[in-house]
Amino acid sequence: MPTFFKSGADLASRPTGAMSTNSVKICVVGPREGGKTLLCKLLAGTLPEHDRGYHPTKGLRIQEVERIGPGGISVNVQLRDCSGDFDAYATCFPAMALDMDGLIVVYDPDEEGKEAELERWHESFSTVEGVRLDSKQVLVVGIHRGRGGEGAPPKFPITGKLTKLPNAVVEVSGDDVAGSARRVGVEVDRCVQHVVTKKRELEENKFLG
Repeated sequence: MPTFFKSGADLASRPTGAMSTNSVKICVVGPREGGKTLLCKLLAGTLPEHDRGYHPTKGLRIQEVERIGPGGISVNVQLRDCSGDFDAYATCFPAMALDMDGLIVVYDPDEEGKEAELERWHESFSTVEGVRLDSKQVLVVGIHRGRGGEGAPPKFPITGKLTKLPNAVVEVSGDDVAGSARRVGVEVDRCVQHVVTKKRELEENKFLG
């Protein structure tokens, strides 16, 4: 079952074997109903066949998954599925981002006018004190649920500043959960590989002084 927490103490108390490059922490953020929890559940294989409704995340939900890192190594990824209620939880962002190694910004590419909000999410998490992410440690992903009919293209893929970051639009379907999980996994694995590589570089530099 996913784990919930409301304060930084909960994160701080988690084991930090943590510092191994085979274990990384990635925050999943973005507007409400953008597809953050859907992305996490697809990766974890925990999306119930009978449950496609919207259940807003309160605070933060932690989901542990195994993904593929550089050279095909197995990487334990702690996905921190953050509530899309920006105003309610903004003061909690430093706790949510504690020891964060990467960031995934999720949005619905069939909804118009999300640019400023997405940039606010990216800015708020990438500038948390103690967090230093380069562009390759961030993924901007649109979860395209085919609204408008089968095969319909996304209506509003991102434009502007965030196009300078690694980004993708992934089609997901309740009729093809396995395929949806595979498509999401391809994009997330690319991000994980960059995150692991960067973390390895930082740890080596720290070791060498």
